[in-house]
Amino acid sequence: MAVTKIKRIRGNPGNPLSYIGNPEKTRNLDFSDSDRQALADVIAYAADEGKTEKQYFTTGINCDVENAREQFNITKQSFNKTGGIVCGHCMQSFEGYEVAPEEAHEIGVQLARELWGDRFQIVVATHLNTNNVHNHIVFNSVSFVDGKRFHFCTEETMRIRAASDRICRERDLSVIEHPEGKRIPYSLYKMEKAGMPTRCNVARQALDEAISVSVNMEEFKSELKKRGYLYQFNSRRKYWTVTPPGWTKAIRTDRLGDQYTRDMIQQRVFSNDIGVRMKRLQKESRSSNHYDLKRRIDKIKGRSGLEKLYLRYCYELGYLPKYRQNPMRLHAVLKEELLKCDLYSEEAKLLARYSISTEEDLAKRMKSLTEDYSSISARRNELRQKLRRKMPEEEDAKCREQIRELTAELKEARKELKLCQDIRERSGQVERNLETVLEDRSRGKERKQL
Repeated sequence: MAVTKIKRIRGNPGNPLSYIGNPEKTRNLDFSDSDRQALADVIAYAADEGKTEKQYFTTGINCDVENAREQFNITKQSFNKTGGIVCGHCMQSFEGYEVAPEEAHEIGVQLARELWGDRFQIVVATHLNTNNVHNHIVFNSVSFVDGKRFHFCTEETMRIRAASDRICRERDLSVIEHPEGKRIPYSLYKMEKAGMPTRCNVARQALDEAISVSVNMEEFKSELKKRGYLYQFNSRRKYWTVTPPGWTKAIRTDRLGDQYTRDMIQQRVFSNDIGVRMKRLQKESRSSNHYDLKRRIDKIKGRSGLEKLYLRYCYELGYLPKYRQNPMRLHAVLKEELLKCDLYSEEAKLLARYSISTEEDLAKRMKSLTEDYSSISARRNELRQKLRRKMPEEEDAKCREQIRELTAELKEARKELKLCQDIRERSGQVERNLETVLEDRSRGKERKQL
């Protein structure tokens, strides 16, 4: 089973060419054509230099491997196209130990010849340095035939995949018959795996909560509205979407998992017992004071301005010391803000450290930081100039230590300046979010009293 992908390379074409030609990655480990032994054995075999005849799995098409960099550049210069994207880099990776290095290299060369061999200069290298054999194909972005640039597009990506799959089928190798669609970004995957709140898992939680207390679609929609969510549940639409509070981009519910497709949501809602309605009413009638921390809140109320605003915001997010708010009980507008908890905490500390209460105080602090930064940077530049002259070893070491200290000061100044800029840009939204939370809480208390 071969997986392919392609990317554009900007800058120096020699960098990818040097990488894919690395002997430590392309060394032949004396495999025979019929030998498909596990790569784990091959790695151990490679450690015995006396048993291996070194041969490198690299092939040049329309160019020499050793002189590919120069030949790529000659083609560009002859057509006056030396800027922009310098080359393409296609990767073809095989599953585990399914294919021997010789055959993998043959497949890579065949793929490159079919796709680009009639117009472009190409270098193909097969790497053996990981737990799966994989090909790297680097080709010039400018054709040596007519000087036209290679067009990177989705259609080309699909053409590469189709050609790779066809070659693998011809050699009785497995292929991915039903490739998955667009995946979530890796950063979101890591956050969800670590249990951190993200736009997607917060949306799942809101949908689960709304489904659990609804017996028909109207109640389900009403519950989503209470949580600040917008929705598009048109029966004529193939996919349903929800938009979390504070966001403009909608999320397709089916992208959240198999339990959140249009059919599954309806099935889950309609399968609920009528008793869930009574549970919801009982839950709404109970007192829900989750902030039994009067001493701390009194201390916060004793502050003023921006300092008070950010301390109260951190309090509502449950990020003050010795206190953690349950994300299930957070107001809808605050659930997404949990992703920025660390940032808000740092900003609250900065405001308290310098007693910043007003926009004027913030502007003064930013001006002071800017002046300090310029002064420290000038001193560091003087020391760097001094280092260029010959001096005794002790004086040289002392000068370098001073530069390190000044660099640390600059780093801290940049960090504080960035926090101040973020406070200036974000404080208005923070204030509006906090007003929404307190107003909704006040209305809830009034309804209970009635």
